[in-house]
Amino acid sequence: MKKILPLEVLLFVINYSLFSQTGTTLNPVATQLFENVKTKLSVQEKNQIAAGLGFILSGNEREPFAHDKDSKEYPFAAMVSPTDLNGDGKEEIFIIYGNSFTSGHAGSSVSVFISNSTGNYTQNLGFPGTSPDVLQTFNQGYPDLLIGGPGFEYPVWRWNGKEYALSRKVRDSDYEKLRKKSIGELSKAYQSTMR
Repeated sequence: MKKILPLEVLLFVINYSLFSQTGTTLNPVATQLFENVKTKLSVQEKNQIAAGLGFILSGNEREPFAHDKDSKEYPFAAMVSPTDLNGDGKEEIFIIYGNSFTSGHAGSSVSVFISNSTGNYTQNLGFPGTSPDVLQTFNQGYPDLLIGGPGFEYPVWRWNGKEYALSRKVRDSDYEKLRKKSIGELSKAYQSTMR
């Protein structure tokens, strides 16, 4: 019979503790991020999304996040909007966050986390822009997203099977003609279906 060395036992205990914590306890950033948000996400998925964003807590009650310890004097808030854009039962999680320090003239940034074929959430978008509008046009089961920002054109992002990629631009004068709903409206309707 092989003897287990004390170092191996210690590593096993540490790994087991870390694994069990990620499955049962929200980390501090995930706790703050998902506070008062109705979602079907597991604790592990919430922690995965929080880790993907890379935020730290700023210590500011109203603007609880920062990008890193060197930018804590530029805290920001984040709005989490769960939806199910393609109706597959797995949520897509939109996060609008930032300020002019983190996001320039747009004043906010947009990220969406989408579950991939292995069940892990991967980050899409992740650039300065306003809260997306969801268009009535689709590609591979996902709707096109129109994301505003500074300028006179609105970029439209289309799902290519792996991620959202820039598809075209809509002129400011054509914006009102589009059939669209804000991600905030869709998320509110989606969350209202949960108990």
